[in-house]
Amino acid sequence: MRRAIAIVALAAAIGVILAAPAIAARTPALESARIERSGQAVEMRFGFRPIAPRWHLSTHGNELWIEIGRARIEIPPRPFFGSETAPVRTVRAIDTGDGHARIVVEVEGKSDYAIARLNHTIVLRFARVGAVPNLAAPLLARDEYGASPKPRRETPAIPETSVPASPRVAPPGEIASNEPAIERPPQPELKSAPPAVEQPAPSPEIRDADASLQSAPGHPLVMIDPGHGGYDPGTSSASGLVEKYLSLQIAQRLRDALDARGVRAELTRSTDVFVPLPERTRMANREDAELFVSIHLNSSPNPETAGIEVYYLNNTTDRATIRLARMENGGTSAAPYGTPDGANLNYILADLRQQYKAAESSSLARMIDAQTVADLNAKLGLDVNALGARMGPFWVLVGAHMPAVLVECGFLSNRSEAGRLASSQYQDTLAEGIATAVVHFLNADAAVGDL
Repeated sequence: MRRAIAIVALAAAIGVILAAPAIAARTPALESARIERSGQAVEMRFGFRPIAPRWHLSTHGNELWIEIGRARIEIPPRPFFGSETAPVRTVRAIDTGDGHARIVVEVEGKSDYAIARLNHTIVLRFARVGAVPNLAAPLLARDEYGASPKPRRETPAIPETSVPASPRVAPPGEIASNEPAIERPPQPELKSAPPAVEQPAPSPEIRDADASLQSAPGHPLVMIDPGHGGYDPGTSSASGLVEKYLSLQIAQRLRDALDARGVRAELTRSTDVFVPLPERTRMANREDAELFVSIHLNSSPNPETAGIEVYYLNNTTDRATIRLARMENGGTSAAPYGTPDGANLNYILADLRQQYKAAESSSLARMIDAQTVADLNAKLGLDVNALGARMGPFWVLVGAHMPAVLVECGFLSNRSEAGRLASSQYQDTLAEGIATAVVHFLNADAAVGDL
């Protein structure tokens, strides 16, 4: 009996020894590292064999930690020793001793960062805060998104409703007939024709990486909230383009773009009806949504202001944000939006700050802002402003149990931007950009932030 047990134990040991090389071969290996300066940005590329693994990000003071599960390190502990350049101070590759690896980037001063996982490479870009307007653009601008999307569902017509003080309410997909001539970039045909500016074909590495955007794991649900509706028109352009219609059109296109990527999406409203603000996040909570994305159009007293900005819930002292929040919240009182007692929003925010997923919402907001601007500029040859991710006291985000953001897709108070926002091609590209950012966020293969 003892001899039989000994033989079995020996066979098991031999099996483990023989299997070890095969296991090691399947374990990703960090085998190369490169650093270079690109204008005001510093870019680092970490090469893996056979494929770049998933990672988890965390910040620790002035350090960004990239935790890599089940990976071997085959580069020096200080791969760029003596070659680091500001704002990057040091870079370390650490074997944590449990079969995992960690890349630690230490910066000097406040810095922005962008990171993306491609097929065989993890790419990081760093720059001083504000030095590079859209630091993530080189990582996020893509010419392809993997498989051909599913056929788009027809967007139902939205009934036209008169709005006081509006010259004419434009029906869906149509620029109002009294819209003045709009100055546009060199390729102004923003209807169904492809962009006039040809983009270079992506490298095989990027082409392979984009195939992962076809589907996010677990078929999560994203609740899309078209802003305003019904008796609440939102803001409007001088010619009568109305926010409640445009937000619904963009939301429907976003739903279809997510559906084409294997992500379930539902709308808080699919017609021109008013939904109380607290009910919108309650719908997301009831459906156990993974994300909440509210779609809006912006307005500014300065008609030259244009661009995209994305908000997440928190207090702020910024006057422009407070003004915008009052517009989106329906004035200083919350009562018209389903909160009869008019509870103090600052109190709610103070209570939520300990439990609300502010870090995830901030990251999602940054991703959407960077991705949509990168796509619009690359695909349509435009120069859209990335106004950034900001915090604000928006009632529609209160109560969400998941990361929640409010996307201001552009300014109807800007004559040129209003005309673009009414075009189907612009709306499609905008929706595709938001959808791609959402899938990047769900897949955890790209992120934008600061230290």
